[in-house]
Amino acid sequence: MRRLSSVPLVWLGWILARLALTGLILVQPHPLGDVHYYHRGLFGDDPSAMTEYPDAGVWPVRLLGLVTGPDVTGFLIGFAVMMALVDAAFLALLLTLGRERRFRAAWFWVVFGTAAGQVFWLRLDLFPGVLVGGYAALLFIRPAWASAVLALATAVKLWPGVLAAGLVGAVRRSDTWVRLLVFFGTLAALVGVTWATSGLDRLLSPLTYQGDRGIQIESLAATPFLVSEFREPGRYWTGYAASKSFEIAGPGTAAASTVVDVAMGAVLLLAVAWAVRNLMAGRWSPSPTLAFSLLLVLLLIATNKVFSPQYIVWVGPILAVALYATRSRLVPVMALLTVLAAGLGTWIYPFNYDPLWLGPAEAGTEITVLAVRNVIVVLLTLLAAAWLVQESRRTYGPR
Repeated sequence: MRRLSSVPLVWLGWILARLALTGLILVQPHPLGDVHYYHRGLFGDDPSAMTEYPDAGVWPVRLLGLVTGPDVTGFLIGFAVMMALVDAAFLALLLTLGRERRFRAAWFWVVFGTAAGQVFWLRLDLFPGVLVGGYAALLFIRPAWASAVLALATAVKLWPGVLAAGLVGAVRRSDTWVRLLVFFGTLAALVGVTWATSGLDRLLSPLTYQGDRGIQIESLAATPFLVSEFREPGRYWTGYAASKSFEIAGPGTAAASTVVDVAMGAVLLLAVAWAVRNLMAGRWSPSPTLAFSLLLVLLLIATNKVFSPQYIVWVGPILAVALYATRSRLVPVMALLTVLAAGLGTWIYPFNYDPLWLGPAEAGTEITVLAVRNVIVVLLTLLAAAWLVQESRRTYGPR
């Protein structure tokens, strides 16, 4: 690693890795369809376009549209450049704040970004992911600023709001209330901007547009049903649903959907329990908070009805911060597994996705790769839980 501990070398590696990512986009440009969708959302005549995103989540797209205008080619190029700049900015943050372990974090980010494939640059999830990474980094130096960044991430994508449980500390300490007031105050201000500029319906649309949704074929919950369809063709339906995702339906999927809903509820209760425990026990420290935040991100993915290809991007930034923030041996193992999961996800989408829903009975290889990816996610979740226990014992002592 010492031979790679050079800032110019890291940037050279990033350039080469992102040239490889550009090559992937050119070889299989199907994910550019999402960028076309963002363009239509700005310049088309469909008022429902992009309303599944929080309003703040599409602010970067609107800003880009002001720069490029309605020209499609200019918008496509501008979108890639915008995402590359966000990508590079986070790498610069890692190299600035990481101190002696910054290079392993930086090299992970270089490799992870390319392993995540086309969706890394061609979908909007890099924004909340990087914001959560910024939140994680600021926990150690400016906790109040971290709260503000987490509020922005929540306004952009909603799910980071669960991580606010990690801001709770001792009830009698003023810094606890500073963190919480900054988070909720910033979030309220951002909500107010959307309400004032786009109306109440736009504020609520990300929560209401999908209605009841089924199990998406890439989710962990769907894997047993895909395997069953492969073994006994004709038992399950797979196709494009009103949720704007590919779902699977058939014997047992309704019950599995209920189980997943309960599991997601349990994750939310876990977040509340962590906050109450910290509040009553009078404890707070950035290292356990970081470990708990990573665990929550993985649990949100593992217990979700949906596992869209870009969700793995949520894990990368916060894990990159963990690589320089701790000496735990569990974190580098998680980093390697995350790169592997990202690479397998890219192999599935966009290169080998269609067989999963067009003909799962003949998609043995694709289902196997998907199952391996999902098993890795489960393993990552277990390792994150073990890391949280490790950090809690080291910081607070045995419990």
